[in-house]
Amino acid sequence: MMKIALCDDERKILDDVSLRIKKYAESRDCLELEVFGFDSVKSIEDALDEGKLFDVYILDVYIGDELGTTLAGKIRKRGIESPIIFLTTSIEHAPESFETNTLRYLVKPLDNSKFCEAMDAAILAAEKAGEKLIKLKTENGVESINVNHIIYSEAHAHYQYVTLDGDKQLRVRMTVSELYTLLAKNGGFVRSGSAYIINLRNVRNVSTSEVHMCNNITIPIPRGKHSEIKKAFWDFQYEG
Repeated sequence: MMKIALCDDERKILDDVSLRIKKYAESRDCLELEVFGFDSVKSIEDALDEGKLFDVYILDVYIGDELGTTLAGKIRKRGIESPIIFLTTSIEHAPESFETNTLRYLVKPLDNSKFCEAMDAAILAAEKAGEKLIKLKTENGVESINVNHIIYSEAHAHYQYVTLDGDKQLRVRMTVSELYTLLAKNGGFVRSGSAYIINLRNVRNVSTSEVHMCNNITIPIPRGKHSEIKKAFWDFQYEG
């Protein structure tokens, strides 16, 4: 099931677009979409800080006193590559919206055929982004995991405990080196000491002695490794 983040400060628009998405999904056989509505920039940022990730973002350009284009820039700085669709009554901010690699810019009132076309493109782009999948052999069998949803892993004995967004945890029987080699192929991962592997996509900040993750977990930084980890974090943010 794909998760759609919809952000608009008007309840009427949230309800209307949510209904359009529902009807769109019904018109595409076997397509399951779940819509998460947000009425402010803060509410969607809080969700991202909690480690929640979405496959498609649909943002109003004017969200209260803030700009959706600014929010899109913040989303990109988190390393999130999911497609973004803008909804607006004005084309004034269209040029700056494309600086964040915006997929579509739709003018209200929405034309349903153009909306469905934009959704088709967004689903296709989200599926392509979702190709960053790895297979992990867990106690429940082999699971396909999108690396973007991994927050960090921690080693205990002969197992790696992989924490995903939503506080889901997988126990994988492999060494730290084996798991890191697998994850590093997708970029955006760094080791912290002998026990931790950190997904830089989900790092909120790096202090002198700890890495602060988006789910409010802190991971210790070994002595002498602060500069290396902080550089990896900022390099990834810049590239993202």
